[in-house]
Amino acid sequence: MGGANEYALGYSMEEERRLALQARMFERLTEDLLRHAGIGEGMDVLDIGCGVGDVSFLAARLVGPNGSVVGVDRGIESVETARLRAKGLGLKHVTFVAADISSFETDRMFDAVIGRLVLLYLSDPSGILRRLSSRVRPGGVMAFQEMDMSTFLPPGSPALRTRVLSWVYDAFGAAGAQREMGPRLPDIFVNAGLPRPEMIAGQRITGGSDPDPHAVIAGLARSLLPVMERAQIATAEEMGLETLAERLQAEAIETGESVVYWPRLVGAWARKA
Repeated sequence: MGGANEYALGYSMEEERRLALQARMFERLTEDLLRHAGIGEGMDVLDIGCGVGDVSFLAARLVGPNGSVVGVDRGIESVETARLRAKGLGLKHVTFVAADISSFETDRMFDAVIGRLVLLYLSDPSGILRRLSSRVRPGGVMAFQEMDMSTFLPPGSPALRTRVLSWVYDAFGAAGAQREMGPRLPDIFVNAGLPRPEMIAGQRITGGSDPDPHAVIAGLARSLLPVMERAQIATAEEMGLETLAERLQAEAIETGESVVYWPRLVGAWARKA
């Protein structure tokens, strides 16, 4: 991240696994955004806040071997993981750089700058986009996808999930993250000197018996535990982290919950004049 508040979720191996699971769940929604934004064959793309590389790899599939993708993240461990994954996938047109976005410099020009769930951690997202847009060719695109955390808890959510996600929501706030960044994207773009963006939103829905949403929630709670304890939001003992995912899933099954709504993702894109 860059020009950023502290990255609330940290860089542990457990967090990398949670990110990989979350990426699989969000992949179709992100691909939909990138296709709407015009990311395609032969383009040169910069992915900021790339983490372990999932959005970079998605962009790499869209641009093909005649294009290129550069992923940037300040987490050295995450960048190393992304490089190993790229090598394992045989993706020679994807490279990764360990750098803070606020100080990242390059002589390269790009056809697009993209990012998923990164602007919420930046203290000056418009300033970062304004600076990065200088590396975008005329007619190039800026495309970002952010969460609307106000959709964390649909009415009627089971008690344990309500309690845990309330802790998670409060922890993001305590860490300084912009929890409703998705709806703020138009202002962020305009304040960066970009045209008012086109926008889409999407929401993943899974079954109550599906283990994935419960594993992601438990993973969020685990990664946010240091923030929760510092802010006196919740303790490890209160959460029972070792069995939390299983208890969340059991609750959904016991209450007969047929669907689980993931938080809404809001995407925005605009072309540079």
